[in-house]
Amino acid sequence: MCGICGSHGPDASAEAVATMLRQMEHRGPDGEGSWQAPGIVLGHRRLAIVDLSERGRQPMISGDGHIAISVNGEIYNYTELRRELEQHGHVFVSDCDSETVIHAWRQWGEDSFRRFNGMFAIALWDADQKALHLVRDRMGIKPIYYWNDGAQTLFASDMRAIVAASGWREWSISASGLSQYLTYENRFGAQTMLEGVCLVEPGHRIRIDGNGIEDFCFADPGLYEAADMSFPEAVSGFKATFGEAIDRHLMSDVPLASYLSAGIDSGMVTLAAADRLSADGGPTAFTGRFDAGGWYDEASGAAMVAASRGLPHRLASINAESFRTHFDDLVFALEEPRMGTGALPQYLVAMEVAKTHKVVLTGHGGDELFSGYPVFKFVLLVQALKRSPAAFFKALRSLRISELPHIGYFALAALSGREKPFLPRLFSPALRQRLLCNGVTSALKASPGTVTEPVAGTAFDRLMRQYLRDYLPGLLVVEDKVSMAHALESRTPFLDNELVAFALSLPAEVKLDAGALKAVPRAAARGILPEALFSMPKRGFPNPLGAWLRGPLSGWMRERLCGEASALNRLFEPKALESHVERYLGSWRRRIRPLDEIATHRIWMLLCLESWIRQFDDKLGVQLQPPGVKEGR
Repeated sequence: MCGICGSHGPDASAEAVATMLRQMEHRGPDGEGSWQAPGIVLGHRRLAIVDLSERGRQPMISGDGHIAISVNGEIYNYTELRRELEQHGHVFVSDCDSETVIHAWRQWGEDSFRRFNGMFAIALWDADQKALHLVRDRMGIKPIYYWNDGAQTLFASDMRAIVAASGWREWSISASGLSQYLTYENRFGAQTMLEGVCLVEPGHRIRIDGNGIEDFCFADPGLYEAADMSFPEAVSGFKATFGEAIDRHLMSDVPLASYLSAGIDSGMVTLAAADRLSADGGPTAFTGRFDAGGWYDEASGAAMVAASRGLPHRLASINAESFRTHFDDLVFALEEPRMGTGALPQYLVAMEVAKTHKVVLTGHGGDELFSGYPVFKFVLLVQALKRSPAAFFKALRSLRISELPHIGYFALAALSGREKPFLPRLFSPALRQRLLCNGVTSALKASPGTVTEPVAGTAFDRLMRQYLRDYLPGLLVVEDKVSMAHALESRTPFLDNELVAFALSLPAEVKLDAGALKAVPRAAARGILPEALFSMPKRGFPNPLGAWLRGPLSGWMRERLCGEASALNRLFEPKALESHVERYLGSWRRRIRPLDEIATHRIWMLLCLESWIRQFDDKLGVQLQPPGVKEGR
């Protein structure tokens, strides 16, 4: 794990790469390296995890000097690939998984990346082609950004490294990026919040040469066909495939830790790793604990899981004051406003893990792949209603009380015919019109940032594609940023290639067997996880942010959003924003947690925007201009 960067083109600059390496020191405190040839400079920051020797240093160059790579991430099946490549006559000089990239490119060319089972962002220079290739893993676990100013292309694992190396002192906020963020608290595809800066899409390879920039897709997990499989067969297949994925993700020359909540996914990952690492005492488990307790307490459930294997269990305490203290640090680490109020708790737990570990296992991806969200049950209801009233009422009886607000929300969204009905909409067009300055509103209308969705397949098929292409990559970027801010590598066994393929082969009725969310992993976990966990409601790492914003953080929040020095004054009408904040503080919805979630997310989003704009100015010396204002040096 590390940070990668580079400069390509007639004005390829070693100085720009040096600047980017300084900006990414947090990603790789174990060393740095650079390499250059005419028209190309590569840089690398190292977090040593596999092959800790000097032979694992990067950039890594082929024996004849024709291929150079800088790799971020892990290739979990590299030992199998290495054996195959050695049979073809390739000679390896290190035990590092990254060296596999050079030999695979030599042997298989563009088909190499389909063979890699792992998380990676790769920069590969081929001197014979005079081409630079930027590659991102199929699920989008590791990000890589690029920007072209006409004379050179800069790329990096961190967007702010590119901004710092550009030398620009003003940058325009992207109208499309801002529009998508305000609507969905997310961005899609290659879109970022900075005009001209692009994110390589999951499963894509960007080729950059003298003819320009070309984009190729080498893997699309959204294209799949369900197999004919019974529920018992699915549970048996999951156990085997999940175990193999865990085996691959334990590849490391340093000790491992694991995030642990009271949920099924993190519990399964932690205990599976514990069973395989029992000789070394198993992974240390880490859990975030809110001082509010009650609904927000997952520490007690996590403690039961850790105790079942005698694992070391550490808690990261989270309260309103720690939120205030670390909020700006989080936003700066995210580099741009990103989805989820859970990012701050993630950041604080990662900070605790990084005090003693370099690698942590996570449960990311389980809900998206195995239908763990209430929206999947909503689709089940819709499909049952189309079959018969009897099927509908049978499905209706499977609903939990805690799921009803979500089901109602998505039902109303679908009836309204809105774009992306399965993703919550935060700021409606009418609310944006009321809050934004006129110039910003006009810029967003001219570039709304809409995304065309595939229409083929059942509603369940469309939902799966949407969550794999639109929702999950956003979560993964957040996880990358909050972990790497502390030089911590996070690994996601649920997103192993083989486990993803297995999950996508399961029919909808199997994933939601007997109307249960995430039915297959839940059944597989019986007899492994403590029985008490199965009666607990799904919470998804909730936090008491709403109570904090209306309580101990209310004055801080008002000052950030409505104060004279607020950075939001560049985008929003101050009086309208002040009224919005006051309505939130006094809203009757504050007494009903599910109804208050979207309103609290809106305030979170505004706080993130304000902090992002202000810190770009304060820490990078770059003034972010409203959409529509041409950026300049």
